[in-house]
Amino acid sequence: MSDWSSTMRRHLSVLAALAIGGSAAVLATPGTAAAAPAHVPAVTPALAPVKAGPPLSPLKLTVYYPKAVYQGGAITYTLKTKNVGEYATDIAYVGGLVPKGVSKVRIISKPSGAYCERSGREVGCLLDTLKPGRTATIKVKAWLSRRTTGNAYAEFASASIDVPAGQPEVLDIYGLELGTDLRYVKVKTRIVRW
Repeated sequence: MSDWSSTMRRHLSVLAALAIGGSAAVLATPGTAAAAPAHVPAVTPALAPVKAGPPLSPLKLTVYYPKAVYQGGAITYTLKTKNVGEYATDIAYVGGLVPKGVSKVRIISKPSGAYCERSGREVGCLLDTLKPGRTATIKVKAWLSRRTTGNAYAEFASASIDVPAGQPEVLDIYGLELGTDLRYVKVKTRIVRW
């Protein structure tokens, strides 16, 4: 597992814990919890770690970006995530790392109700319930330092986490194994001199 993967897992765990602690009612919406099949592992009162199985609501991430940008310019990434599963998501996450050599990063648009954070080169958003077949779009803008040359590499991921039916308040988000659920998309933009 790459350093980025473990960083993303830590970042995702913190965001998900905030969402569960701050708005458990949003995560246990009627229909979402009832839609979970019986094979979802139960959490014991001792909060035993749960290994996440394949998500019930898998997400497909598509990233749109410029193939080239002038030195010192800005790159706008459009992250579109689609629920390609049969059920609405419990927790949907989209985020990643913008290139090295950026001077500023901003999330310039997000869906209504999304909770987003950025820290250094990392960006991450938790989305409200994403119904089957629906798409959510996030736009991230990264301004390159004038000294940055060569290629600008970025990587983004999406994840869907299933909360045990009716039990979001007892989910041990830190015990979940999320590495297999992240869908990585790596992109490259060439930096052109003026």
